[in-house]
Amino acid sequence: MKIWEDLLQDIEKNIPSDTECELKMMHSKSALTRFANSQIHQNVDEESADVFLTLHNDSKTVTMSTNLTALKNPKEFVSKAMDSLSKSPIDKGWAGLPDATQSYNGLSKLVESSPEERANKVREFVSEGKQMNAAGYCSSYINNYFVWNTNGLNSSDSSSSAFIDGIFRTESSAGSSHRGGITLSDIEAERAGSEAAKLAKDSENPEDIEPGNYEVILGHEAVSTILVFLGVYGFNAKSKIDGMSPINIDENQFDSQINIFDTPEDNESIGFKIDASGSKKKNLEVVKDGVSKSYFHTRRTAKELSAENTFHELFGWGENFGGIGTNIKLSEGNVSQEEMIKSVKKGIYINEFWYCRVLDPITQVVTGLNRNGSFLIENGKIVKPIGRLRFTQSFMASLAPGNVLSIGDSSRYADSEFGEGMLKVPAIHLKNFNFTGGVSG
Repeated sequence: MKIWEDLLQDIEKNIPSDTECELKMMHSKSALTRFANSQIHQNVDEESADVFLTLHNDSKTVTMSTNLTALKNPKEFVSKAMDSLSKSPIDKGWAGLPDATQSYNGLSKLVESSPEERANKVREFVSEGKQMNAAGYCSSYINNYFVWNTNGLNSSDSSSSAFIDGIFRTESSAGSSHRGGITLSDIEAERAGSEAAKLAKDSENPEDIEPGNYEVILGHEAVSTILVFLGVYGFNAKSKIDGMSPINIDENQFDSQINIFDTPEDNESIGFKIDASGSKKKNLEVVKDGVSKSYFHTRRTAKELSAENTFHELFGWGENFGGIGTNIKLSEGNVSQEEMIKSVKKGIYINEFWYCRVLDPITQVVTGLNRNGSFLIENGKIVKPIGRLRFTQSFMASLAPGNVLSIGDSSRYADSEFGEGMLKVPAIHLKNFNFTGGVSG
């Protein structure tokens, strides 16, 4: 890409020979179609190129960022970074730059979606609930990422993704669903609409129930909430360094049915094949038969814990945030959702959690609310929709040995509080989940 080649040439010639340098650029094209009142009301697209320059010299490190539009004078940009570098504190965590052997070239020309194509997906979604009010969005992204450093690495990669997320509302209820994929053609908009419409219709006139410990069946979005919190606050090696992670490697902390992988190398995985440093990502076994096997590492955390780098450095989050798994998969079981429901004597089905906050990172106690489709189950049948409940539950304990009754036989990309396209999960059936009150407490 010429804009990258020109930028690299201008930056490289201004770097002092005794200074280590890492230059990154993320070129992105995003397109968004929003709908409300069952009609499209907005089509927008955006193109951007964000630039990050990292310099290291005399045990000091500085990173400066800008965008290509604002970067008028590369020489001044480097000069400003060098001045900031001289005033920076000693960086004891510097872990160096990957070398030429880590270089990867995955740059490719990807086709953008059109407003008409996104509108067709919206139409498919909305048509499944014609008597209800629909709202949501359909989005698509094309990203090209470039990394160069003075240690010989020169990497690039391209990725695409597409999503639809929508909700149907009645006067007393709502139901939502989500789909994600590499391209817009992967999106099952009609199926997502059908799910959301059924949840909204079945949720009309909900009744409040008493809080307490319940057996629960969690839908895909609810499962993704648990796993993304564990990923960001548990398996992130920086959390372990900070003394805030509950994860202990090679301990049987989860039920034997729990198998979690990070799969950036898989063809159907969304995102780049390289991490923010430009190094090739690798598939990683995170939990095997309930036993925690690995943290998500970056260059810095691997150095501090004398561990092997798992290449989970994330662009734009900063080197010091730690490692994030962006292709997390919970292995499927062999039980359908219908079979799960039939096995419940008294429990709750929950489609989605929201407004979740960590109360205690060491035990992963999180509080949050249910929404967009929750039902009371008695004697193997859904008997009525229920209102809002507040849960206060350890996500570690929710997946602990003996608490996982079964895992669903069908996975899909689910939305999460840390972004789309990061998790591919099935539904899950848990023995105990603690609800501590209604909306007010």
